[in-house]
Amino acid sequence: MKFKIVRTATAAASSIFLAGVLVATVMPSAAGHAIIDLEGNDAVAGTTSVMKLEIQHGCSDSLPGVVEVQAFVGKPWRKIRPLAVAGWSTEVSVRKSGGYQITWKNEGEPVAFGTPVFFPLKVSWPKKAGTYGMTVLQLCPGGSTLWNTEFTAATADAPSPPLTPLPEVQVKKPS
Repeated sequence: MKFKIVRTATAAASSIFLAGVLVATVMPSAAGHAIIDLEGNDAVAGTTSVMKLEIQHGCSDSLPGVVEVQAFVGKPWRKIRPLAVAGWSTEVSVRKSGGYQITWKNEGEPVAFGTPVFFPLKVSWPKKAGTYGMTVLQLCPGGSTLWNTEFTAATADAPSPPLTPLPEVQVKKPS
């Protein structure tokens, strides 16, 4: 695994990139999500533990598969370090506005539709208890999926959960 920390990322570059992604075609996936899995352990404020980010499948059954995944966390997240994933290189950028951008690039064949990918991360949880989100961008040749829609109750105009839900974690108070 290649791992590189970049401390020169600018908020402007990240904002321009995300704006471009939002303008680009976003391919919704059927019944797939970006999922945070705490593997049976609570996320406790002020502590460090391991979690997994799961991408359930490729962008769609008509696209070749996942070639890159980007995760964005805000300033309350204290530190985040990706662990090794066979066949993927990793880069971590410290965002000027606070928080981190983690980018995984597939070094082999695109991940086929229907094949989940797991990205383990060592996380220093925020100091305050609460619910924290991780925006995730899944890139495939010819399309992408941005997992960033906050959960809301169903209405006449929007189902619940949303098609591209924001992966979130509940950080508990220390006991």
